[in-house]
Amino acid sequence: MKALAIDSAASCMIVSAKNDEISFTVSIDLGMKQSQKILPAIDYVLKEVNLSIADLDYLTLCSGPGTFTGLRLAFSALKAIELSANIPLYGIPSLDVYAYPYSLLQGIVVSVIDAKKNQFFASIFKNGKNIKEAEDTTAENVIHFLETMNLSKEIPIYIVGPDAEIFATELKNTNQNLNIVFLKSQPSPEKALFELTEKMIENNAPSLNDYDGPIYLRKSEAELALKN
Repeated sequence: MKALAIDSAASCMIVSAKNDEISFTVSIDLGMKQSQKILPAIDYVLKEVNLSIADLDYLTLCSGPGTFTGLRLAFSALKAIELSANIPLYGIPSLDVYAYPYSLLQGIVVSVIDAKKNQFFASIFKNGKNIKEAEDTTAENVIHFLETMNLSKEIPIYIVGPDAEIFATELKNTNQNLNIVFLKSQPSPEKALFELTEKMIENNAPSLNDYDGPIYLRKSEAELALKN
């Protein structure tokens, strides 16, 4: 299939195009300048795999949780393409995308994004199944949940996602008895995005509605300021 994918849930934005068996991906880690680069990046990756917008079978993105600005950028760009070219847009929860490459591992997988202010967006999986839905939480809360599972030292707890190293360090500092495993090399998310979306299409799962937006687990700074 021919597709365009964006992951903008974390600080580094991933833009990827797929033309059947070939794909091309760029990563953009430029802070606020990402807003200036997302459209040129889309054009660039499509050209590299000899595609135009009209050729695409579907669009897909990490739907959140994640950074407010990044998620809005991806939704705005892909919804514009969806509406102008009538191409279905699918959303996959960000933490599911990051955990997916590890779904065949026997053990616990904790998928995380740094939410700043000593908080993390985290979801927990066991043997490929979600056992703890995404939350805006702390390392201490995740440790408490893992401790209630009475895990033996032999059972590995894999920490995955773009900010896995930060979170793994927090967990190890909180509890030395758990078998925390951090994999230094984290897979790029575009393959998981494509595979999960194509499974949705095979199962006739619906694409996003016009009114669907990002999954936010936290109010924005502007909303908090207004409330106060």
